[in-house]
Amino acid sequence: MKHPYQEFVDTALWNNLWETFDELVENQDIEEMTSREYIVGYLCLKLQQKETNE
Repeated sequence: MKHPYQEFVDTALWNNLWETFDELVENQDIEEMTSREYIVGYLCLKLQQKETNE
């Protein structure tokens, strides 16, 4: 699936966040209302921006 966060796919950050969301969904801690690619991609982007600004 194409999304604006392709640059993050298969990075350590992407994979760690993806696995974390697997756990949260499996434990029924969260319910995803948006495609996982957009959720994880957005978080990768925001974390990268925060790291760049520090």
